[in-house]
Amino acid sequence: MPKKMTAYQKKLEYNNAYNRDNYRSFSIRYGRESEKKIINWLEKQDSIKGYVTELILADMEKAKASHKTSKKTSSKK
Repeated sequence: MPKKMTAYQKKLEYNNAYNRDNYRSFSIRYGRESEKKIINWLEKQDSIKGYVTELILADMEKAKASHKTSKKTSSKK
């Protein structure tokens, strides 16, 4: 017979399932010595997630603009 779950275990199981279904997690590892500058920079940010998200969104916009520009020049040929 399976062991009865406590209320905490049920909540934990629910939260884990919810997170698995609704989120993606990414992890980056930096070397303390070899990438010290990056670590120090990230630690100065108010929000590392916010900072990285803004960088990605800016890069996506840049790529989209670049793609539009390359389409215009290639269609003129």
